[in-house]
Amino acid sequence: MERQTCFQFKASFAPCTVFEIIHHDLDQLGQQLTDAVKRAPDFFQGVPVVIDFAKLGSILSPDFVGLKKLLSDNGLVPVGVRHVNETQHEAAVSAGLPLLADGKSTIIEKSTKKTSKPSVSKLITTQVRSGMQVYARDADLIVVSSVSPGAELLADGHIHVYGPLRGRALAGVQGNTDARIFCQTLEAELVSIAGYYLTKEDIQRLSENHDMIQVYLDGEQVKIEPVLRSERV
Repeated sequence: MERQTCFQFKASFAPCTVFEIIHHDLDQLGQQLTDAVKRAPDFFQGVPVVIDFAKLGSILSPDFVGLKKLLSDNGLVPVGVRHVNETQHEAAVSAGLPLLADGKSTIIEKSTKKTSKPSVSKLITTQVRSGMQVYARDADLIVVSSVSPGAELLADGHIHVYGPLRGRALAGVQGNTDARIFCQTLEAELVSIAGYYLTKEDIQRLSENHDMIQVYLDGEQVKIEPVLRSERV
């Protein structure tokens, strides 16, 4: 039987991560989730998640109890659901999963409409240290120093880092699929474009031996390429 992708994580700069169900097969989903957590255990442990059923309208009765247990068994914390109908809502509440609002102030969505390019930039000239979060709202973010492990960069537009980029970098956080991340040394824990992301293991594999790197979104896949070799620039 053909192996179908059962879910995807969508990064957020709010406290919750979206767990978007794509294919409802608990056995496959459980195995894929376990594999994903093993690749980045430190990233997922204790992370609160919202279970999203937007792409699963044909499933009338999802196994909310089973989904909740799968997430909990893998160290994640299910806090609620969204994009469910009335019947599904009642079943979710019975399983201890409340309906959560679908607002951009709470959860970041990938928009199907490309937003306009920000007209301004936010410039950071000092080191972004562990525990710091820098957000460039409606703007590109430029960091001319280094970004430490445990720090977080967020921008509605592009992100440019001229020192080593560690920590996390999330560009296009309000759904701008044209946003990119540019850096010379990519040692990040996570990079994300418009909610789609790569974790450290994939970043190290894809960025090996590259100078002046760009991270961009191609369809629903995050790609890493040398800037000078890409035909997309």
